[in-house]
Amino acid sequence: MSIFSSRVSVLLVLFALSNVAFAEVNFEITAGAGRYGLDVDRKFAPQIEDDSTVANFSFGVYKTSSNDTSWGAVVEYSLPIGRDSDLPGNGQLIGFRPVNYLVRYSEEFSVEYYAGIGQFDWTKTANGYYFGFNVRYDIFGENAGVMTDFKYYQDLAFDSPEGDDIVDGFNSSLKFYYSF
Repeated sequence: MSIFSSRVSVLLVLFALSNVAFAEVNFEITAGAGRYGLDVDRKFAPQIEDDSTVANFSFGVYKTSSNDTSWGAVVEYSLPIGRDSDLPGNGQLIGFRPVNYLVRYSEEFSVEYYAGIGQFDWTKTANGYYFGFNVRYDIFGENAGVMTDFKYYQDLAFDSPEGDDIVDGFNSSLKFYYSF
């Protein structure tokens, strides 16, 4: 059974977070572009690299815990653009980050640390976890700005006829965000 067999459960978690003290909850959408640096290690076959350009989108819910910190949950989606057609699967990655900690260091500058679970579309669906951080700069007040996002995917795994295939690697992106 897949980690994401029911995407409805992800939406229910976001809905539940948004209903806890609604006055202190913010929603956020992001869009950007980045680059995969993924390695697929196979037991009985050569290693394959997926160094694709990707478009990234996300939706998050954050609850303010103090003036300078927030906790949240984020659903994100990465879609490869111009990916090598010889690579198997379509390279899409869906992630759910239930642990997001956002710290504001000044009026314009903040940093977010996070961890989550991901699903990568390869020859089969590879499931695993990832973690990362982003550095944000508010351009239009606290509601909108740009961020650089860095994440590492670890042990996105699936069984294949040749043995277990493990996907590991980085994704770095430049994104725009809007909070409301």
